[in-house]
Amino acid sequence: MNLPEKISASIRMNVAKRKLDSRKINCNNGNPLEQWGVAKIKKEIAKDKELKKIFGDRDLDRDDIKSYKLLKLKELVDYVSENSPYYKELYAEHGLDSSQINSYEDLAKIPLTEQDKLATHPYHFLCVSRKDIAREFTSSGTTNMLKRVAYAQEELLEIVDSVISGLKMAGMDSDDDTLQIMYPTITATWDPGLVLSRACDLGGFRSVINDSIDAQSQIDTIKEKGTTVIIGTSSFIYNFTVEANKLENVRNLGIKKIICSSEPLTDTMRMVIESVWGCKAVRQWGMTELGLANAIECEGQDGLHVNNPDFLIEVIDPETGKILPPGKEGELVVTTLRRRCMPLIRYRTRDISAIFDEKCNCGAHLDQRIMNVKRMDDYNGND
Repeated sequence: MNLPEKISASIRMNVAKRKLDSRKINCNNGNPLEQWGVAKIKKEIAKDKELKKIFGDRDLDRDDIKSYKLLKLKELVDYVSENSPYYKELYAEHGLDSSQINSYEDLAKIPLTEQDKLATHPYHFLCVSRKDIAREFTSSGTTNMLKRVAYAQEELLEIVDSVISGLKMAGMDSDDDTLQIMYPTITATWDPGLVLSRACDLGGFRSVINDSIDAQSQIDTIKEKGTTVIIGTSSFIYNFTVEANKLENVRNLGIKKIICSSEPLTDTMRMVIESVWGCKAVRQWGMTELGLANAIECEGQDGLHVNNPDFLIEVIDPETGKILPPGKEGELVVTTLRRRCMPLIRYRTRDISAIFDEKCNCGAHLDQRIMNVKRMDDYNGND
């Protein structure tokens, strides 16, 4: 990279940093992800005259957050009805418009979005011109259906912003922290290592990517780089832990938190990982279609905190489509409230979880939380 290119890259980096609300979070003032979510919502309220009339400048409570999400959903239904070929046709067929959605019970009036529709006709979901797309990703997820999703530049920055706040919640709160990124088994058109590395750069953290499946190589990198937090797929971290434990006492390596992502982490796997490393292992859940980083556990390990301003979470009976109450296990259904490039409304994830409505033991009480996510094959119904 020549000097003009370096200067241009530096300017872009500094501009991006100024846009990140996650950089302003003080980890001593409560749950970082909840702080970030509230800051995002309050910023939007301040810019929107109609929202300002409703919420004013007051501190937001849980009911305010729910009201905000319902208003964003109504706005989104109008937006996709105008701009998305898929939703325009679907909602016209069902005679649906936003005036019919005035409570959470009315969500049942909105047709579910099936994964095969996105896989078959991805660009029918597009709400912007193709020239406004910054990146496209393809993923098969857990259903082996290739699904292409598109993101605008600002949406990618929002993803990075949420990742930084999630990393802070997972314990990265110092210039001395280094995240070691382990995704040797991931093959997709997006690279989680690069996303996480970029987030660390913008968030002021150090990171190192090691894609080796060799346990000794990963241990050597931990020692060389002073790694304090590890992230990778649940199965890889579990297998790496078993092998590393045969090589040396890894408790002496200074790892203070392990983030297990992309796959379900069973209680047995977590017990082994935590006993070997002597630190907590937290779960993270996300889908390419939804923006990769969607929910993560806090220190209390009392359910996964959802990226609050961006998603409205429901749980349904996968057989009947009926919306289930909090605490009842079923299929996760997600609406991307603030996406404008390729939003998804009531998208069926084919993952199983339940909503927690109680205050978390970390003190967070405004965001939605979900229980440990499982695969559809592990679903036993609600009998």
